[in-house]
Amino acid sequence: MTTDESALPGLLQQMVEDIKDPQCGYWLYSNYFDVLPPTDRSLTRWWQAPLYIDYDALWNPVFEDDAMQIDVILKNKLPAEHERIRIQYVQIWSLKRFHQKEKPKSADDWILYNDSSKLKMPPLNDE
Repeated sequence: MTTDESALPGLLQQMVEDIKDPQCGYWLYSNYFDVLPPTDRSLTRWWQAPLYIDYDALWNPVFEDDAMQIDVILKNKLPAEHERIRIQYVQIWSLKRFHQKEKPKSADDWILYNDSSKLKMPPLNDE
């Protein structure tokens, strides 16, 4: 496990490769992520919404200097709709990897990145 934020782009790129295996999945925890246009949403910032990422849940990743953009399915409806989101690396506070066929010795074995000091609750007002 690491708390070095500079490792995140590499870990996230490895995640994109790992999830090509349908037995592999990730949990990505961030303070918030932004839903990008075009969108019909009036609120485009999602606070404290963990993302479950597997081979069927992520498309078109783009890695920027300070963030990653991906297409995901956020709405629980059919037919599925992809929405583009942007997650800043500084907002990610935990990344966990699991594999259906691997049994870790402890829950900590799943954690690739964790920095709980970055965890921030959303503001109470619209500031």
